Amino acid sequence: MTTQHTPTVVYEWDVETQTDGESEGFEDGEVLDHDFRDNYAQCLEIASGTPEPGQKFVIVLVRDSLRGFCGRAWAYVENGKLPEYFTDADGADDAKVPQKFHSEVARAALAKVQA
Repeated sequence: MTTQHTPTVVYEWDVETQTDGESEGFEDGEVLDHDFRDNYAQCLEIASGTPEPGQKFVIVLVRDSLRGFCGRAWAYVENGKLPEYFTDADGADDAKVPQKFHSEVARAALAKVQA
C-alpha cells in the first residue's frame, strides 16, 4: 500500500497586472489579472515588458496553506527583494518567507546584471 503525501503548503510565483494610479472605477493597485509562473526568473521576464497605459506589473510570491483551512498570504517583491514575512488578507505578518525564495530572487537579479 502506497501512501501519497499531500503538501500542506504550496508556493506560486505570480505577475499581477495592477492599476497604476486611481481611475474611474478602480483604486490604485487594484489587481486586474494574474500570470502564474514556475519561477522568479520567468516572472522577471514578463514584468520587464510594457504594460497597458494605466497599469503596472508587480511580482508576488503566493503562499497557500492547506492545513485545516485554506489560508493565502503574499510576499511582494519590492526593489528586487522579498520581505521577511508573507502578509495575510488582513495585512498582518504571516509565515516567514523561506530562504530558498530569497536566494532565487538574488540569483535571478545577479544573472540579469551579468547578461
